[in-house]
Amino acid sequence: NQRAIGYHSVFRLRGLPLFYSPAFYKSLKKEPRTSGFLTPNIGHSSLRGYMFGLGYYWAINRSYDAMYRAQIFTLRGVAHTFDFRGKVTPGTDFNFSLYGVNDKGVQIGTNANGTPIIQKQGGVLFSFDGKSDLGNGWLARGQVNYLSSFLFRQSFTESFNESIFSESHSVGYITKHWDSYGFFVVADRDVEFQSVAPDDKV
Repeated sequence: NQRAIGYHSVFRLRGLPLFYSPAFYKSLKKEPRTSGFLTPNIGHSSLRGYMFGLGYYWAINRSYDAMYRAQIFTLRGVAHTFDFRGKVTPGTDFNFSLYGVNDKGVQIGTNANGTPIIQKQGGVLFSFDGKSDLGNGWLARGQVNYLSSFLFRQSFTESFNESIFSESHSVGYITKHWDSYGFFVVADRDVEFQSVAPDDKV
């Protein structure tokens, strides 16, 4: 009653074979958390070339886990995705996510002597969200978002909404409530990108 393993498994939908695996593992535990490699993905993009991705999930213990995925774009470079989350205590937990690309660059023109002008559009985006019950009615919560450049977001985002969203918001607060009163301390940072030019932000 621990696991089931199938060899030379074929997944079919209405008799049509969709997926083959030389070995397929399935946990039979009520709450399975097992470290291992994630399903690889392969594809093609007219902007990024052929793509190949592979990741690993690490179930550190009952309270923490992490995931890393590398995505190789033949025309652009390597993208990295990293997630780390945990529950420090019953009232304190956090989630950290990072996405970055080591970009080879794209040609945006040529100079006077005909040498190609290469623009590298790589960057990094990370977010951190955490909360903690400090005891005696005190509560702390924060969310930190960082975007290295708007050009990076427009070049490598997978959604239309993100490609036109030129803002980055971070906020943290500590609060406590009494019967008729409340106490708040808030820190906030908002970044507005004016264009894709470097450091053109408020």
